[in-house]
Amino acid sequence: MTRTAILVFLGLLLVPAISTATPPPESLEVNEDGKALIAEAAQAYATDMQDRPVVTDPAFSGYVDRIARRLVPKGAALPPGVSLHATVIESPKPELYAYVDGHLVMTTGMIFAAQNEAQLAGLLSHAVAHVVEGYYIRMYQQIKAAERQEARKAVAGALFGALLDVAVDYAVDVQEIDQTDKYMEGEAAYAETMKRLAAVHAAREAYYSLKDVIGSIPETDSAGDRIDPRLRFEPVADAQGLVFLARAGYAAGEVPAAWRNVARVNSRLAQEREAIMGGAMGQQLRSMQHLMEMNMRRMQQQLGASGLVQTLSSAPPSRAEFVSKLTRLKEVQEASSGSPDKGEKAFRDFLQNVLLARAQAALDREEFERAAGDYQVLYDRGIRTAPVAYGLAKSKLGGFAFAASEAEKSAAEHAYREAASLDPGYGAPYRGLGELYEDWERYGDAADAYRKYLKLEPTAPDRSRIKRKIEVLQRKASR
Repeated sequence: MTRTAILVFLGLLLVPAISTATPPPESLEVNEDGKALIAEAAQAYATDMQDRPVVTDPAFSGYVDRIARRLVPKGAALPPGVSLHATVIESPKPELYAYVDGHLVMTTGMIFAAQNEAQLAGLLSHAVAHVVEGYYIRMYQQIKAAERQEARKAVAGALFGALLDVAVDYAVDVQEIDQTDKYMEGEAAYAETMKRLAAVHAAREAYYSLKDVIGSIPETDSAGDRIDPRLRFEPVADAQGLVFLARAGYAAGEVPAAWRNVARVNSRLAQEREAIMGGAMGQQLRSMQHLMEMNMRRMQQQLGASGLVQTLSSAPPSRAEFVSKLTRLKEVQEASSGSPDKGEKAFRDFLQNVLLARAQAALDREEFERAAGDYQVLYDRGIRTAPVAYGLAKSKLGGFAFAASEAEKSAAEHAYREAASLDPGYGAPYRGLGELYEDWERYGDAADAYRKYLKLEPTAPDRSRIKRKIEVLQRKASR
């Protein structure tokens, strides 16, 4: 297939994807095959979510929903039968994927990998591009059309070499695709495309375009085997997503940092998993693998409906570098506003209004592990108020300091004192210090901390109990 023919083919299929002027007047035409795929995706979503720890707080999904809808270009229409809806899953592992019916699934780990709203929007933009452009629907409709043709091989040969390479022989002639071991071969699509884009940029001494990205995606991996077309869509979704992001007014330059954060979190979780997989935490950690295992199973499936209901959630290490190059796309530069929005205040408000309330509720229920995770996110994002510092210390100790190490006790002491210094009129840190010192057998310090607590909180409901504690502690300290 000549390059001219490829570009003509791409032009017919991807005009909506590469236009940076007005949005396309019509969405993808969805035929009966496409409708069947959308219906199967809706059923797959419902089934998949049955055993997932879905976050029920509507503020979480509502926040993600608002960002996703902002990313859809003004005037653009989603494919018929598709509607954006966000679902947030409780998991420290950063995961994000979309069902072709418009359900976006994002873990709390992915949300908390972001440092501001622009970064979160940048992560989301990849999945939104998949949904808006209907990449998998296009592919499936072409697969079904090709299956109905007698000259299947001829059709497959005509489509190989183009981005929307439906690889009919995957769907028709191959009974089983052993894609699990080749999952990370998707890295080839990034690494090789980066090399080719660098060459394009050097030759032209100008910004490359989305067409250049499409033309640079390799068809085969390092072993010479054809790359699964689903993996080949990943760079395109990254590129198109950045265009959407810039049009929405977000700072595209923030996105590489978001993917680097994701890579760091994944690396840390992998190290922790390796260290304790065989211990008591093993079962809990194994349950966290559900999203990836589901993804891998669908990678193994043929490119029929079940293999195309859900986009991939892979985040190869090279993604951050690749996305960094994509921020120089001509379309991204043209779509960027004069003062792109990082969304720092919006993200901070979300954390303070939503996450802090959730952390405090978990602490009240003595769900210390969950509370500690939320408080740590708040603290790491610079929200270092007295309640956050206090909650972090209290939840990490779990209310019982006697089993903690000396280092853990010292860290808690520091956090309690930080909380007290942030708000001198806040009594809770001194009650926390009293409990800490009491378990630490520092009885005099415990009595002093409790006295300070009662001075700051004269109407505390536990006043009588604390006064009795002080009397006992004084006797112990005098022995």
